[in-house]
Amino acid sequence: MALIDISPRIDCASPVYPGDVPLCVRTLSETPAVVTAFEMTPHLGAHVDAPAHMGRETDVSELPLETFVGECLVIDCTGQTTVTADCVPDGVPPRVLFKTGFVMGDVWTSSYPTVSEEAIEKLSHFGVKLIGIDSPSIDPEDETLKSHHCAIDAGMVILENLRLKDVEAGSYRLIALPLAIAGLEASPVRAILER
Repeated sequence: MALIDISPRIDCASPVYPGDVPLCVRTLSETPAVVTAFEMTPHLGAHVDAPAHMGRETDVSELPLETFVGECLVIDCTGQTTVTADCVPDGVPPRVLFKTGFVMGDVWTSSYPTVSEEAIEKLSHFGVKLIGIDSPSIDPEDETLKSHHCAIDAGMVILENLRLKDVEAGSYRLIALPLAIAGLEASPVRAILER
């Protein structure tokens, strides 16, 4: 069984969306055991956006686990600034990840690939329940978040900030479980693909 880790490593220097809280780790005690505490936005690194992110009722602790485990298709859209409906083939499985080749550098950038509403509507037509991308958001950095609303309204959860640069397009089994923290609109995940 070959497992491919598609979660970027995060540390205290990892860039965050403007206004979000970066990772901060502090040591609470060193004896009789080391105990730390951390603070960060749940949107840092590979993460899932729950409907609560768009003001709906369902938080990450209420999401069905089967959504995050199972057949998945990685679609190569390298070079696209926007994933369009033309990028979506007919008959996709319930989980689709878009590989754009984006990799976040050491400093936040507002220039990253996104997903169009038309692409999300086409995915919805095929019954997709999970959409993912290797950029920090399926929407551009603005206040409207149209693609987020479109996906959530279609019953999809959103995986963002995946590490897909070295992943070949094709079929995989996805495992990307969120933490069951009540009240959170998003959760970090350790996302892996099994071929």
